[in-house]
Amino acid sequence: MSIEAINWALNRVRGITSTQKAILVALADRADASAQCYPSYQDICDRSGATRNAVARALAVFEDRCLIVRNQRHNKSTIYTLRLSSTGFDTDSTSTQFNTSSSTEFNTSSSTENRTLTTIEPSINHQKKKRSRKVPDGVDPEAWKEWVSYRKKFKAPTTERALTLVANKLKRCDFEDQREAVDKAIECGWRSVFPKQTNEIREFDR
Repeated sequence: MSIEAINWALNRVRGITSTQKAILVALADRADASAQCYPSYQDICDRSGATRNAVARALAVFEDRCLIVRNQRHNKSTIYTLRLSSTGFDTDSTSTQFNTSSSTEFNTSSSTENRTLTTIEPSINHQKKKRSRKVPDGVDPEAWKEWVSYRKKFKAPTTERALTLVANKLKRCDFEDQREAVDKAIECGWRSVFPKQTNEIREFDR
């Protein structure tokens, strides 16, 4: 167990859901002095209380935000290297690429030294000029972004009316509960969100 890694996961990393936070702490609890660990999926599930699907999604988010580096080994468990210098912020606006040939190479056998990352600002010409959807007032921006992305991924309707209905539900609770509601909806494959304060899940909503 690395106290430094746990302190990083608990206090320094921001902008992730409570479920993702529990999963990150589970990894940190397994980390050694080099900030590396290699727990099984089941071990991460047991320690975080999250489902296997939630763990898979969280690991993808961590990797996308440069919080971890995964080194998959043939017929062996994956090695996770925690990037204790990262906080998970300021990664939404840039695309981070790893140059595996030299500048960002990780020696997973002995060292976790983080080398220079090459960041490339997205070109304005490549940005979609579709109608921009503003985050509704009173809704957590991170939770809203995950929800809209989830709906688009499964080609579900993202009309203004559909989004307004979801936003109105989320506004009834605080940001933490909003994130938990979105996490739960994504995990269960629901078409809408059901915050704790609104016990209104019906079969036709699923």
